[in-house]
Amino acid sequence: MTTDESAGLRRASGEDGAAFRACFGSFATGVAIASCRAAGEAGVAVTVNSLTSVSLDPPLALFCLEAESRSLAAFLRAGHFALNILAEGQEALSNRYAREQSMDETDFGAAWETGAPILDGALAVADCVLHDVHGGGDHRILVGRVREAGWREEARPLLYHRGRYGSIGASAS
Repeated sequence: MTTDESAGLRRASGEDGAAFRACFGSFATGVAIASCRAAGEAGVAVTVNSLTSVSLDPPLALFCLEAESRSLAAFLRAGHFALNILAEGQEALSNRYAREQSMDETDFGAAWETGAPILDGALAVADCVLHDVHGGGDHRILVGRVREAGWREEARPLLYHRGRYGSIGASAS
C-alpha cells in the first residue's frame, strides 16, 4: 500500500480485497431489504446496499446477490421482488436480514401487484417483476421492471458508511 501525498489518498491494487472494501465502503449508501415469495414457498428477504435505479423508460432498478447465495434461487423462481428502502431507525431489520434470509412474516404487510412481500414501515418501496439477470463476478445482477412505487415524504433514510449506520441531518424540504 502506498500513499499519494498530493491527494492524501491511500492506494493499493484493485485486486486487494481489503483495499476494494475500504474504497467502496467510503461511498455512503442507503440500505434496502429485497424480498420475494415464490408460489407455494416461504418468503425470502435479504439486506442489500447494491441498489440503484437504471432507467426511466422503461422503469428499471437493480440489486446484486452473491452467486452462491441460497436466496438467489428463490428470487429467480419467484420472478418478482420488492425493494424495500429502509428508514432511519430500522437498523435491527437490516442486521436481521443480513444474517438470515428466512422471512419473519410479522415484518411484512400486504403484497402489492406482483405478490412480493412489502416491508412495514419502509421509507420507500419498488414492486418489481424480474426483467433480466446478468453475471457480475461472484455476484448476479437482478434487474427489475418497477410495476408500482411508493414512498414516505416525512421519513429519513437509513444510511451505511464504512461499516456503520448513520443518518442525515435535518430532512430537506
